[in-house]
Amino acid sequence: MKRVHFALLFLLLTATAFAEIEANPDRTYEGGEVVVTASRYDDDTSMNVTNITQEELQLREPDLELPMLLQGIPGVFSYSDAGSGLGYTYLKIRGFDQRRVGVLFNGIPLNDPEDHQVWWVDMPDLASSVQDIQVQRGVTNSIGGMTAIGGTVNIVSANLSQAPGGMFSLNAGSYGFSRQMISYQTGKLGKGFKSMIRLSRQESDGYRDRSGYEGWGVFWSGQYETTNTSTRINIYTGKELTHHAWDAVPASILATNRTANMETYHNAVDDFRQPHYELHNTVFFSDNLSLTNRLYYINGEGFYENYKEDQRAGDYALDILPGVAPDDDIDLIRQKWVRKDHAGWVPGLEWNQDRGRLLVGGDWYTFHSDHWGDVMWAEGFTPGDFTEQFKYHEYTGDKDAFSLYANQRYRIVGGLTATLDLHFQHKEYSFMQNEAGNFTGDLRNAYTVDYDFFNPKGALHWQAPGRVVGGEMAVYGSVGRNHREPTDGELFDTWQSGSDLGVQPLFKRSREVLKADGSVDYVEWFDPYVQEERVDDYEVGLSWQNPHVSFTLGGYWMDFQNEIVALGGVSDDGSSIRGNAGRTLHKGLELGLRARVAHAHELSLAASRSWDEFEEYFFHDYDGSVHDYSGNPISLFPSHLLMVSWDARWTPGVQTRLRLRDTGRQHLDNTGNKDRTIDPWTTVDLSLWFDLGGLGARALEGARVFVHLRNLGDTEYETWGYWATENYYTPAAGRNFAVGLDYNF
Repeated sequence: MKRVHFALLFLLLTATAFAEIEANPDRTYEGGEVVVTASRYDDDTSMNVTNITQEELQLREPDLELPMLLQGIPGVFSYSDAGSGLGYTYLKIRGFDQRRVGVLFNGIPLNDPEDHQVWWVDMPDLASSVQDIQVQRGVTNSIGGMTAIGGTVNIVSANLSQAPGGMFSLNAGSYGFSRQMISYQTGKLGKGFKSMIRLSRQESDGYRDRSGYEGWGVFWSGQYETTNTSTRINIYTGKELTHHAWDAVPASILATNRTANMETYHNAVDDFRQPHYELHNTVFFSDNLSLTNRLYYINGEGFYENYKEDQRAGDYALDILPGVAPDDDIDLIRQKWVRKDHAGWVPGLEWNQDRGRLLVGGDWYTFHSDHWGDVMWAEGFTPGDFTEQFKYHEYTGDKDAFSLYANQRYRIVGGLTATLDLHFQHKEYSFMQNEAGNFTGDLRNAYTVDYDFFNPKGALHWQAPGRVVGGEMAVYGSVGRNHREPTDGELFDTWQSGSDLGVQPLFKRSREVLKADGSVDYVEWFDPYVQEERVDDYEVGLSWQNPHVSFTLGGYWMDFQNEIVALGGVSDDGSSIRGNAGRTLHKGLELGLRARVAHAHELSLAASRSWDEFEEYFFHDYDGSVHDYSGNPISLFPSHLLMVSWDARWTPGVQTRLRLRDTGRQHLDNTGNKDRTIDPWTTVDLSLWFDLGGLGARALEGARVFVHLRNLGDTEYETWGYWATENYYTPAAGRNFAVGLDYNF
């Protein structure tokens, strides 16, 4: 921890030094518009990019986590454990799960270095502090140090207003949902400083049994501007308490109980908090040259609790208690804890040229995690027997990484623009089981893995001259390569992890490390079986627009080597089982359309069709048999996604949105068996907004009432699952609603 704090202090001092430079005192820059510009795609590149504006986010549904708000984008699919949109939510782009979807918040990576996930549940009501969102599909550019494969979600926090003002929101809805939020902006104060604060509380019982959620969040931001610099600090934190609904439900049970939850222990909860600290500093050396430094520190700590039946006593070190033998079966309550510290630096230099733009930068971070388990109670004992911490396992994870990139865009001639992106990454991860409980001697394991990746990318964009069929037309093509290293959980057996006694990591070689007295201290492992995955991504596309209609049509061909895929089940902690496939192919088409069909009436469509198959995959089963899955569809990739919306403004005070959502079949395992699938489904939603000031109630100027009615047809459908002797499903909510009042002051 000392090295984390020292590095963070050094970077803060570096950024402060940069902030003192004043290159051009005659020019003033608005910092709110430059915090993360360089980490995004420009509007004129027309890559597979969709922008969600602040105006659209103001119409969001407040009982849904941020991933659920992105489903109007081609190729984007989201779902929640609880079935109702709060608590644990997950995001897929082109069918790739969150591990391969990068998330940037103000240009800072949010993906956990160890498990690659983004735990949205740890940032309650984050969408209330968002200015806009850009979603890019496919292999990501290198800006920000990301190596996402499915795509990138690039989020910008709310701009700070020049004038004071605020907002409060009161919401309620189905399944015990309630939300209270208040925010306030100071406006510009003396000497160029402005700030804002937001407080939120959310609560829901969840659609499924025992899937409740409670979260509170705080977001504070302050910004200071001089003639040539902008410095902004964001601090956001919160706490979540979520009941477990991780496990899918057997189809035989779901047939009679749509809200079933296999977790029956009353206090099976997840309790976590994760404060984030950000410092953004931009120095403008001239009209064409600027340097941005982003520093961050993320600290997380929490636990989840379970009741475990018929457990081997020795696995939890309970055999040290009187009257307990190592092989006794015993019921117990355990908590699994984690504490994480993550600090990093994301520098970037932007040089705007006569015919192009050059971005040079990279990222560096250091990460440390502590994982441990405590027994809280065991059969035959009382809680008083565990007044002191009864730790049965402990391990640490340390990861250090850096990257360097150069991104050059150049206008070759006329409307033809080329982009070249070169990116190098180095990552090193170390795992060590500490002495705890019965984890001693040759039952302790350790390993270190390191990776070096070179990820080149290139693109061409051509803006057709004049007007084509009455509108502006552009075409583009790109090719890029990315890699992704295995997560910590992918380096262990499919059903077990580093918290399980006697389980060895999936490595080919090992050696015993001895103590001074000749006894075994621990076992060190080398050469992991699960290898890094590599993808070559080829993209083509066409865009066309006029004042009334705009559309984009794109196609992609993603050729994988050693893709890490789900093998058709889950681990004890609810994570998908992973492993390498030899070669896989992902192909697809994506369509986005917006059309003004009448005055104040707009029709929008987001559609995708994908073919996700194994080109070469021989699966080695536990019984020693080998199955050839070549040519089979890959599990948990929806075959198609469709979202159609009709937005209408009927009067200055009344607005509506009618939305149809259709999702294609998903396979639950890789056998290609059509009986092991999630059936396609279709839902229809209706939203209404009433601006009370616009309806003539001048005393209520700034107040807006809304109603969201979802799944009007009460469709029974599922969003995720797996196959294990029968189909297991995660059910989604039936007909439900949310209502609320927003008031701007």
